[in-house]
Amino acid sequence: MKIPWNIWKVLQILLLSSIVNSNTNNYIMIVITFNTTNIVFVLFSVLLLLFKSPLSSQKKCIIMSSSEVFLKTTTTIKTTRTTPRRQRRQRRKISSSTFKNNNNNNNNNNNNNMESILQEHEITDIFLDQFGVLHDGKNAFPEAIECLRRIHHKYPDVRVHVLSNSSRRRTSTLRKLKRMGFEDEWFQSAMTSGEVCHKFIEKDILNTCANSSSSSSSSFTFLHLNWGERGAVSLSSGCVLPQSKEEAIEKTTHIVASGCESMSVPGTTLGSYDRQVQNIQRLTHEEIKEVLTGIAKRCEENGDLPPKMLLANPDFVTVNGDALEVMPGTISLWYRDILNEVFQKQGEVSGGGAFNADEYVVKLGKPAPIIYTTLCEEISGRSRSRNNEHSDDEKEEKNAQTFFSKCLCVGDSLEHDIKGAQSVNAKSCFIVETGIHAEELDFSSSSASGGDGDESEFEAALEAMCEKYKVASPTCTIAKFSWN
Repeated sequence: MKIPWNIWKVLQILLLSSIVNSNTNNYIMIVITFNTTNIVFVLFSVLLLLFKSPLSSQKKCIIMSSSEVFLKTTTTIKTTRTTPRRQRRQRRKISSSTFKNNNNNNNNNNNNNMESILQEHEITDIFLDQFGVLHDGKNAFPEAIECLRRIHHKYPDVRVHVLSNSSRRRTSTLRKLKRMGFEDEWFQSAMTSGEVCHKFIEKDILNTCANSSSSSSSSFTFLHLNWGERGAVSLSSGCVLPQSKEEAIEKTTHIVASGCESMSVPGTTLGSYDRQVQNIQRLTHEEIKEVLTGIAKRCEENGDLPPKMLLANPDFVTVNGDALEVMPGTISLWYRDILNEVFQKQGEVSGGGAFNADEYVVKLGKPAPIIYTTLCEEISGRSRSRNNEHSDDEKEEKNAQTFFSKCLCVGDSLEHDIKGAQSVNAKSCFIVETGIHAEELDFSSSSASGGDGDESEFEAALEAMCEKYKVASPTCTIAKFSWN
């Protein structure tokens, strides 16, 4: 049965009025119909919106055509429905005046978005984290896409690089960003901890064995902790993998932590985000701990030192939609505790001196300087096999210092992004609302209204967090990676 035109218009006005009167969401989804014959209704709808409910700075209006009304109804409800974690974020939104330049020499200059930061500081290169800055693991942040577009057009001389603690190769990272709506031309280059790990295995392990007469790569067995549902990560073809958990406990000489869901076995195919991973041994977190404990005990009983863990992703957790997920950095904490429990009983290791479990975890991503210097060398057209003369070393170090002094590292993790930037003396920009520390800066809506005391309250909370994570205050702090 076809609904008469005038009844359909009345229903739409009632729908519009009910949405306008709703104060339950920060986002207002307005669904109206328009074409060349009813432009008057569009104008009436807009006037109704403006006079009946003035838009706050947090509210947005989205207009869709009538052909999509019924098809999009369920999608609209799903999009505007606020999940518990997002509700908590909204309750403690902080006024933009709270976010400011934290450099003690520029306390009077508020930097609450990327536009003001680029105007205030001399920046030649921007190092961007992914998760919590550009996207939430599933969907891109619209303000991040717009921000990169503005930077590309307004500051064409500023080079933007992706610097991510992803255990995947950088080509995979750039492909994913492209699918999310980020243009290739916006990025000068990319470096991931997975790329650094691949280079490290090739150069420092496999090539070293190839040039040695006393050992070969076939004598090494790599326990490769991998992803499953998220898509497997591949190792170099020269890495020998165990057939089972039992063989891993018995033969492992090197550990590579790329994921937290499985272990690679011979024939594991390169995975993707389509979840079609072949021939991989799924492991629970408890099974991972059992394998690591078995390796440590075997080495201790044989009087051998434990194998080092190459940490292809030092992050402890990451954002995934509205949840936080365990990352390989957490596995390194498990391994450290296991080694301390097994090896500290013997007091001293065979080489002399007290046992230090931290020496058996090799971080190949942020906050370790290696990921920054690797990208710096690529940008500068240099390789790690450069001239070893002392004068050249001093010159290279000076050039690196000059380069990093004009770099801005943007990220959502104090322990990784901010501390990593400080390890190479680069400027740092801390993202609050969309990252992993969002819940720790949990202010009530009353304190977020921009009244007196907001700024001091936020600064006190940030100072406490920096002290907790043993990191100096970031250069700048902003809510989101947005242009304005």
